[in-house]
Amino acid sequence: MLKSLIDGTGAAIGAAVFSVLPSFIQQYVAALSACQSELGRIISGANGRPDAMSPAYLAETQTRATWCNDAAQALDASLGMERLVTFFQNFDADIARATLRVFQPGLQVSLDGLYFFVAGVIVGLIVINIIVWPFRAWARRRRERAYYR
Repeated sequence: MLKSLIDGTGAAIGAAVFSVLPSFIQQYVAALSACQSELGRIISGANGRPDAMSPAYLAETQTRATWCNDAAQALDASLGMERLVTFFQNFDADIARATLRVFQPGLQVSLDGLYFFVAGVIVGLIVINIIVWPFRAWARRRRERAYYR
């Protein structure tokens, strides 16, 4: 009975965590788009004023804006598990941290949401069974010793 309760808890936690992942990726894409537009605005404003910023800084800002645009387009064009791979290929810790600060969890009722839910159940079960395995082995040895006495 306790094993079933622990397994169910692990599966539920895994499913909950994984099922909000598509929502986080969608909000990450929105942050990438905002990043690209803001950097583009800074560059266009600075191009009109030669004394505003150094050419090296403007070139670096333009490169960053291009990366944000390319990453957002790649994530928009991908679906399902490919989107998860693309997310990790275009991951930026600063943008993810900013996204996490304003993150609004949501459950996506789609095929992708179902995939992530099922993956979360499976990963949750695996993780919880790895965590409790030493305790189960200890209890099994204890029962065996008590049986043979």
